Amino acid sequence: MTIAELTARVQHAGKNRDHTQRMELLKKAHVLNSQGKIDPRFFSSSNLKVTENSNK
Repeated sequence: MTIAELTARVQHAGKNRDHTQRMELLKKAHVLNSQGKIDPRFFSSSNLKVTENSNK
């Protein structure tokens, strides 16, 4: 499978996900913690601050 084919496959799969499925995927990938916030184990404190400020 080429990179272009893989990219198209991932984009197509993403279009079929609802919000809940996206949230679960991000939690499994450790992007979000169990509360739905950015996981501080994997992101810098500056990223956490920017995200907190943008969510207000």
